[in-house]
Amino acid sequence: MIRFASRLALCALALLLGLTLFQPAATGARADTPSAQAAPDKAITTSSVGIQMFMWPWVSLTSECTSTLGPEGIDWILVSPPQEDIHGPQWWTHYQPVSYKLDSQLGTADQFASMVAACNKAGVQVIVDAVINHMANSSGTGFAGTNFTKYNYPGLYAPTDFHGGLDSTDPNYCSGSISNYNDASQVVHCELGGLPDLATEKASVRQSIADYLNHLTDLGVAGFRIDAAKHIGLTDLTAIRKLLKPVNGAAPYFLQESIGSSEYNEPWTAIGDVFAWDYQAEIADIFNGQVKFAQPNDQRIGIIGDANSTVIMVSNHDTEHHTSKTITYRDPKKYLAASAFLLADSLGKPMLYTGYAFSPSDTDTGPAVKSGDVIAPAVCPAGKLSQKPQVKYKTGTFICMERWSAVKGMIQWHHEVGSAPMTMVTSANKLFAFTRGSGFFAMNGNQAYPGMTTKLTIKSSVMSGLPQGVYCDLISGGAAPISKGKCLGSSVTVAQDGTAKVAIPPMTVVAVDAASKLK
Repeated sequence: MIRFASRLALCALALLLGLTLFQPAATGARADTPSAQAAPDKAITTSSVGIQMFMWPWVSLTSECTSTLGPEGIDWILVSPPQEDIHGPQWWTHYQPVSYKLDSQLGTADQFASMVAACNKAGVQVIVDAVINHMANSSGTGFAGTNFTKYNYPGLYAPTDFHGGLDSTDPNYCSGSISNYNDASQVVHCELGGLPDLATEKASVRQSIADYLNHLTDLGVAGFRIDAAKHIGLTDLTAIRKLLKPVNGAAPYFLQESIGSSEYNEPWTAIGDVFAWDYQAEIADIFNGQVKFAQPNDQRIGIIGDANSTVIMVSNHDTEHHTSKTITYRDPKKYLAASAFLLADSLGKPMLYTGYAFSPSDTDTGPAVKSGDVIAPAVCPAGKLSQKPQVKYKTGTFICMERWSAVKGMIQWHHEVGSAPMTMVTSANKLFAFTRGSGFFAMNGNQAYPGMTTKLTIKSSVMSGLPQGVYCDLISGGAAPISKGKCLGSSVTVAQDGTAKVAIPPMTVVAVDAASKLK
């Protein structure tokens, strides 16, 4: 089996920020599944909030959607690949498919169906990480008992269904790994880090992939993150998409991993959304103090392209595990501030990220297991500890960002401001403040270090754009910051002229809106 780290030598780092490894095969559609429930009929827009629940098992997501994600206003979740994969404790084994059976370390087919139904009932759409570019870089027996070799998956794919198994005179033939990422033909037809590349130009292969994806939408899945989309190619991916059943009268949601600049990604928006890789890099630079803290959106728009077709993020599973400058849970104040800024920004469709704790010396191992390589149910920090980021987490345990009070408050803020543009921007001396509709957001971008005094606390009056009154902070007070006529956290006073008095410690955020007005 291939390790993700071995891929890094194959291409430039910029092309590797989001490469996701591999995926398997499906059974027949089960539209009559008793637990199936239609996906919520709502579009994913810039007003929506999504979160990647990386490596969460199905039984845990079932309860989390009902108890937390739905009630707090999460619109969609991105779940890890559900298909049968190779054995192993590493997270990247989930990206090496063996079949399209819904039986993996994350749970059984029935557990997956129950999870989707529960999330749909809670108003949370389920987006599945779909690995359809390749199969497994090994031979043996898969998690669900399927016997396979690298180029032969009985009942699903034969050697001639891979680019390496085509006749050498075929223009789509390629027998080895990609050696030149500037060669468009190699990117689509050759193997990504030794993974057997499916001949997605073949009608039979396209149909097998479509059968798998249609099976998932039959169960209530709303759409897909297309892993390694650029290696499938826009032509083949468009053809596969045309074979898919509608979800709520429209094509399933597509979020494509086509790693590149906004200019490179623009053609892909014809069939779905794309990730803003330049945005992810910029936000890391901003919060690491390497570039000007923040600028008005009219100076930043080039990093994403069309906001209505672009998903923005602080991190994802690949950047967290393999990009050193990425902001992660290990720097809790910075991670919370960057995630709050993500939800306050108006440049795209925000996707939060929460995974599990892992050792810096072992970025491959997945979360804790209960037996063999079966992922154990998620256990979040207990009681009040779950309401804020912790300085240290036990290796293998889940971070559970979705339970942080400040995140819940910012989700409420994001829904309150809707699609309103960013106005009244103040950016000076590490203070970044702006108004969006009925919401006001301010941040102190100074770094916070252990033992630092409060001398870097920003005390200032800035234009808020809000009516006169006292507002309760959604960061320190959570989504419901008022109790018994008092603010649960800090407050912001807005004068008659619209100026707001703020006192913000280093790497700390203040956010208020019309719904958090005390008086």
